[in-house]
Amino acid sequence: MARAGLASRREAKALIEKGLVKVNGKVVSEPFFQVNPENDLIEFKDRRIKIPEEWTYIILNKPREVITTVRDELGRETVMDFIPCKKKGLVPVGRLDEESEGLILITNDGDLAHGLTHPSFEIEKEYEVTLPRSPGKELKKMEEGIRIGNEHLKASRVVTKKGNKVIVTLKEGKNREIRRMLGMLGYRAERLKRVRIGNLRLSGLKTGEWRELTEKEVSKLKGIICGKD
Repeated sequence: MARAGLASRREAKALIEKGLVKVNGKVVSEPFFQVNPENDLIEFKDRRIKIPEEWTYIILNKPREVITTVRDELGRETVMDFIPCKKKGLVPVGRLDEESEGLILITNDGDLAHGLTHPSFEIEKEYEVTLPRSPGKELKKMEEGIRIGNEHLKASRVVTKKGNKVIVTLKEGKNREIRRMLGMLGYRAERLKRVRIGNLRLSGLKTGEWRELTEKEVSKLKGIICGKD
């Protein structure tokens, strides 16, 4: 299901456990059930799942107040509204909350999406954060780790820039992780923009603009993931 771009691996697991997936006409409730996509009939809600013949990789400079999802039940604008490409199975990779902006990768390559988002691969994501005042030395505590409730949040690198900007690098993306850590240190992110995923940088794209990745960019992304496997 992830390879078909229907859902992330985590989402696919939940759908299977709900009994919404059939293999050769029989409901399957075990997420790790072995199938052969070329020979087995795999269905989701009685509709056949097909592996795309071609992968598509799109980078989008997401604006603020846009939802990172394929569709929104409340009718809010989503990242998919900016992509005229109608190839099947395209989904946004990872999280970027409504208030944040910047680099979003959209693809139907479920294996690549899994490699970029699963914490075990430790793929770097870099964010440019604008603060209401000049950052102090206490922001380095983000590299040591901050416990919030039952979670231990940690940045792999924090670099202060001139003025009131700071560059934060993460290796796993927990929900609103940077904003929550900053809040514990008495800061508020006035602007949070993702500028890099792995080797892929956000450059040359205005807010709301997109383009397809080059073969070289895709190859490098896959190379980074294979190096972490």
